[in-house]
Amino acid sequence: MYKSGRCWNFNAEAQKRRDAKHTRHKGRSQVKQLWNSWTGIFVLAVGLLLVACGGPEPQPLIFGGPVWRSGENSHYQVTDRTGQPAGTAMVMLIAGNEENPGGWTLRREITAGQFEVATILMAAKGYDPVKSYLARVDDGGTQQVEAVKDRSQVDITLTDRAGATTYERISVPSDIRDERTLLTLARTLPLANGYATRINSFLPIVGIVETVTVQVRKQEQVKVPAGEFNTWKVDVSTPDRTTQAWIGVDAPHPVVKFIDARSKGLFELTEFVAGE
Repeated sequence: MYKSGRCWNFNAEAQKRRDAKHTRHKGRSQVKQLWNSWTGIFVLAVGLLLVACGGPEPQPLIFGGPVWRSGENSHYQVTDRTGQPAGTAMVMLIAGNEENPGGWTLRREITAGQFEVATILMAAKGYDPVKSYLARVDDGGTQQVEAVKDRSQVDITLTDRAGATTYERISVPSDIRDERTLLTLARTLPLANGYATRINSFLPIVGIVETVTVQVRKQEQVKVPAGEFNTWKVDVSTPDRTTQAWIGVDAPHPVVKFIDARSKGLFELTEFVAGE
């Protein structure tokens, strides 16, 4: 009997230990499940917050056909960052020539403290830059930049105000667009509420490739010297700066107004002349 009782007591104690261990394990499992549950909720909340802050998912870049005709002119008044009149600007689009058959030439002139004229030749397919020329003239002289793109490289010739010339070859993605053409090209995109896309951008005088996000913010009625327009308010952004543009909802979707990210100047349409 003693042996049997001793054995029974041992088994009972062992059972108690097993029960206690099971209870502790169960408690730890419940805590772990609760922790995992709260962690999952936290991660989900952070993810939703990032998506909300980051804006809509960019769509594939698909340009439409030209919405302009050869000879189109857009004229602007320019106001500086302090709100003072600074000058004028003009953007003209011309059908291709012998140097760029089937393509387009964008000519941009800005008179604001200095005179700047830029000419960009764009291919017919995808508006790829073919060649560009820039001249800046001020009291100190003339600065000139010529750039020629060949697939994944750009050859740049820079002539400074003293007349010294330097040459540089830069490797670039094959799908870059010239930064100075971006607002014009945005006119061909399927702009709508929630629309966003990305473009590889290049400015020869800077020599840096940037990924630009084009995002529609809202539809907005705006009034400029050329009249009142129903527009898409569009952000054209890099990680460190944003150009804001108001592009007409109705064809031919003129660039009605924009605030340039580099100069901080405000450009407002004073006259729009359709091409022929």
